[in-house]
Amino acid sequence: MTNHNDITERSQLDSANADDKTRLFPDSRAIKAASATNAAPAAQYTQFTQGNNTSSGFAEAQAIIQQAQAGSGSGSLLKKRFLLQDVLGQGGMGTVYRTKDLRKVEAEDPNPYIATKVLNAAFKNHPDAFVTLQQETAKSHTLAHPNIVTVHDFDRDGDTLYMTMELLEGNPLDRVLKNQQSSAAAIPKQKALAIVRDLCLALAYAHQRHIIHADFKPGNVFICDDGTAKVLDFGIARAASKETQKHKFDAGQLGALTPAYATIEMIRDEPLSFTDDVYALACVAYEIFSGQHPYQSHSAFEAKQLGLKLKPIASLSHREWRALSHALALEKNQRTPSVPAFMVELFPRRSTVALSVAVVFAVIAIGGAAWLGYQQYQARVQLENTITENIEQAQTCFAQSDFACALERSLLVSNLDADNKVAQQLIKVSQLAQQKQQEAQTIAQLLQDGDNCLVAQDDACAQVKAKDVLALDANNSRAQQLLAAANDLGKNKAVSDNLQQAETCLQNRDIACATLFVKKAAELDASHPAVNAMHVKLQTVEQQGKLVALAQQQKIKDSLLQAQTCLQQKKYECAIKQADATLALDAANGPAMEVKQTAAVADKQIRDAQDKVAKILSQAKECLEKQKNYTCAIAKAEAALDIVPNHAEAMSLKTRAQDIQRKIKETGFTIK
Repeated sequence: MTNHNDITERSQLDSANADDKTRLFPDSRAIKAASATNAAPAAQYTQFTQGNNTSSGFAEAQAIIQQAQAGSGSGSLLKKRFLLQDVLGQGGMGTVYRTKDLRKVEAEDPNPYIATKVLNAAFKNHPDAFVTLQQETAKSHTLAHPNIVTVHDFDRDGDTLYMTMELLEGNPLDRVLKNQQSSAAAIPKQKALAIVRDLCLALAYAHQRHIIHADFKPGNVFICDDGTAKVLDFGIARAASKETQKHKFDAGQLGALTPAYATIEMIRDEPLSFTDDVYALACVAYEIFSGQHPYQSHSAFEAKQLGLKLKPIASLSHREWRALSHALALEKNQRTPSVPAFMVELFPRRSTVALSVAVVFAVIAIGGAAWLGYQQYQARVQLENTITENIEQAQTCFAQSDFACALERSLLVSNLDADNKVAQQLIKVSQLAQQKQQEAQTIAQLLQDGDNCLVAQDDACAQVKAKDVLALDANNSRAQQLLAAANDLGKNKAVSDNLQQAETCLQNRDIACATLFVKKAAELDASHPAVNAMHVKLQTVEQQGKLVALAQQQKIKDSLLQAQTCLQQKKYECAIKQADATLALDAANGPAMEVKQTAAVADKQIRDAQDKVAKILSQAKECLEKQKNYTCAIAKAEAALDIVPNHAEAMSLKTRAQDIQRKIKETGFTIK
């Protein structure tokens, strides 16, 4: 047994340890450490003034304060009144302490203990933390019900924000379920039904006041020692309508849903509705009856994706199983619309006769037989008035299109008088109207979302929204128009993408690539103006390409002709230069490579011959000028002329040597 209900989000830590499906605030590990050491948070101690009070209770309270100030006490003090002692639970929002209320100590109350929730550092540093705590307290104040934990007040001491509430004795439901699993012993059916009934009454009461819990799970249910079930932690509860929301700030912005108990709508972050709590309640009820989560701890969204099916519970009757499976429907339009409707389906209805008998026995017990006739009459009158009043309210609600109200009042009448035809008819038409109203709201939202998708140029999103509407209303003209517009948008985007690819190909001078993408675009929409424009551009580029190719070929032809002409004229440098120009235009041109090779060989031969002639002529000059050996000079000159016929210098040197030699013979003198 534990001394408290782990009053806030304790189950978030348990769930995180089990399957990590519950999202926690960042400092949850620090909170765990605080819990492990039972350490109270540091707080500034406040002074307690005795005044003229001399009661034993006051003296005891003063002693506690003095011990706390001296650092020898067992906890921290808040607001000169609340002594924080043992850590009872912790979660994303804060830590809960067993607290001694010194005002009760002064009054010598035999049970001076309450529970105090102190906001953790991450939460209290949020600029709207004080508003959050005030909202939770304000909501809890409006929920004064035997099956909802009683919240006393909220306040601050310096920078410490806290909330006080009743101290419960018993165990949280998640711990009860774990104990049942470990012992393999299920909760007895009658006890389980009693727990579920208490939870139904608590949530129905909250819904009647337009408050949705939004995080209902076993960790937020406490089973008291007397067997009573209480719902905890409306910390992230939301008002069901904007009119009932008193603050702009929503505590849900700081809270965290638990996926295993969240509907598809909650996972998608759609507006909350009462049926979200119905689904979570049914999940918890399934665990109470069977010890297992109905969808293996998966969220409704995951369960639908995985195609999970409910496993019937053997201990439930056919009627009870039908009621539970109805409330566990994954699709909102197939789920039980309200908690009262779930109660009607799950629990046996009390007939008018049975109610009258109960009244009779109550009268006998209170006043005796003498009053029996009168009390029976009074009971019948009161019952009839209640029935009439609720029928009228149901009809008024229906006329005002408040079908949830009409259904709630009609169900109340049906519980009082199971044979009331008007109530039965109202239940039927209210359920149908509520379903249609919800369907119409869903369709309107889907269409609005689809329009937003079109504005954002997201055709896939718009198609999904349109198809979702058509699944609900196959003839919806707006959805058909939305789908057509989405298809057109998708087609236009695909055409644009292909044309962009074609443009990139053209920039890279890849005509074949561009032609392929233009063809793909034409297959999507051959009449698209951009496709036609790209066709024209592609044709122009192709024509320009052909002209450029022809010009290139002519330029290659002209350059090759010049190279060949130079070769024929033995202008080898010219031939090589023109051959290189041709190869720059066409690197694989064979004739140009042949001309270049031939010219290079011939040019080398000429250069080699010239070098050889130059050496021979140098020797000829040596013979002529230094050795005066004219015969040698003539021989050398002739040798040079053999290599390069008509070599001017060789011919000149030969002629000179011959002239000198002739004059010597004619005169007989030596010419120096």
